[in-house]
Amino acid sequence: MHCRPSLRIHPAVLGACLALASCGGGDYESLPEPPPQSKAPFAPGPDDLPRAQGLYPYATPALLTLDLGYQPTPVSGPGWYLAGKDSCQQLASPPPSYPGGMVTLDTVDLDENKTDNCEPEIKVLATSGDGQVVNAAAKMRMRGSSTREATLKSYRVKFDKGAAWWGEDTLNLNKHPYDLTRVRNKLAFDLMRTVPYHESLRTQFVGIRYDAADGAGPRPMGLYTHVEKLGGKSYLAFRGWAAGSNVYKVASFNFNADARLQTLAGGKAGPDFEQLLEIESDAGNHQAIVDAVKALDSDETPFQATFARYFDRNNYLAWLATAILLGNWDTANQNFGLYQPLGGEKFYFLPWDYDGALGYAQQPGAAAYPSWNRGLSSWWDSALHRRFLSAPGNLALLQAAVEEIRGKYLTDAAVKQLLDGYRPIVEPILARAPDVGNLDAKGQGTPMQQWAAEYQRLQTVIGQNHGFFLQSLQRPMPYWLAASDKAGLELDWGWPAPFHPQGKPISYQVQVARPVAGQPAFADGTLVLQPAPVSGRTLLNLGALPAGQYLVRVTASDADGNRSNAFDSTSFDGQTVDGAICLNMPGATPC
Repeated sequence: MHCRPSLRIHPAVLGACLALASCGGGDYESLPEPPPQSKAPFAPGPDDLPRAQGLYPYATPALLTLDLGYQPTPVSGPGWYLAGKDSCQQLASPPPSYPGGMVTLDTVDLDENKTDNCEPEIKVLATSGDGQVVNAAAKMRMRGSSTREATLKSYRVKFDKGAAWWGEDTLNLNKHPYDLTRVRNKLAFDLMRTVPYHESLRTQFVGIRYDAADGAGPRPMGLYTHVEKLGGKSYLAFRGWAAGSNVYKVASFNFNADARLQTLAGGKAGPDFEQLLEIESDAGNHQAIVDAVKALDSDETPFQATFARYFDRNNYLAWLATAILLGNWDTANQNFGLYQPLGGEKFYFLPWDYDGALGYAQQPGAAAYPSWNRGLSSWWDSALHRRFLSAPGNLALLQAAVEEIRGKYLTDAAVKQLLDGYRPIVEPILARAPDVGNLDAKGQGTPMQQWAAEYQRLQTVIGQNHGFFLQSLQRPMPYWLAASDKAGLELDWGWPAPFHPQGKPISYQVQVARPVAGQPAFADGTLVLQPAPVSGRTLLNLGALPAGQYLVRVTASDADGNRSNAFDSTSFDGQTVDGAICLNMPGATPC
């Protein structure tokens, strides 16, 4: 039984949790010893992913030029239409945003909501400067999630049957508007080409010119980065992987139990399955991932057996160690893929979406990440990662994998060589419209001066990420806060169970404060309760509190002063307060 508490816990459920050695099914230290391992983190095995030859036919950095010419795209009659930005309506006929009953690029640019019923696309003729495609018929639509709200959009261009660019029939053209350098994604994928046991993606810089057929002639759209489509026939064929296999793009999934992860008769995906895992290649049977999650959630199933059945050690270590060094902290429940070969049960991690990696969190003006979201603790809320990393010997194994990949593949010299090759390609085009006026430059100096400084800083970020990882091995792992009103405010921070990577004792400092406008959270004058730190406990009753709102925080620390906060965060007076929850008393309900 696994008990991950929410802010309100039914008494019977809380009692069941507390009856266990700790909420979550027992101490991590009691897990069975793994089989003896070689000191080397990687040892070739029969289940390793095959390495494809010639996977990157355009390996040398270059700028692909792509001309896109608009073709009349009429639409008529009743249907779903975009009446404005993020305004999808069912109408009797096209609104003015479809001038003359035509879908235009301006219409496409209104599609800022990925999940609504409107997905306008236009017909274009595409010609690439390398001669791979010439006047190829294609369809063009917007792509991305949060980037849809940026001024400069990203697009998908899908060729009609028979046309392809280096064997690819889909071009994912990414603007990466929030990355000041505009090269983080390509840099990450180019670096990962050399890392064994998990394949990277094809990428290419693209300069687009668009002809709206309005008599004004082609206009430049600036710099884009094409990233190979994850999944599909060509993706599998390029790598020599089994056709018809399952390939998932993770939308919101961290290997924890979720009611939406269910299958129908014959293993077909349930109605909400793709809210968690988007199916990019469909074998028609998805029972294995459901079974894997059930096994990870079961205390009766030995973890080592579960891991050996559903995952490949080399692939797992290569993917996680690479994500750590590249600083892709946002891969706990998104921004990666999974490949399940046809007829098998194993799942292999695939890289996807690295524009938020490589020091993006330290880019001037970027939103700060939570204090725990840097290093090992970024993955601690996942049943898979937590159980693997807490098993005896596995932390040392991961650290050895990080050191090997850092020393052999993700080196400072490799980063410098790639950046030196990119610069004469990307700098001139970024210095022109439309890019130069839309760089995410929020520091000091002109946009291009800020670009140059951030571009230079990219050479240092892998070493910094390595340091973040080593620091995270010295502090307690984070946890979730839960509260109930039982003759007073009762706090529980027992899930996940307490764990220190070095095995050190952990103590907890509880703080309760009034939220006071104009004062920082937990300022001295706002504190209501701050009992002495407690050790060896993850449950505390603080007694009755006067009615009102309260900020509550629990800080874990060891004897050396290494600290961690909870996974939770709350908003108060325009500030985000990491590691805290806000409660209404009486009742201990969320604010």
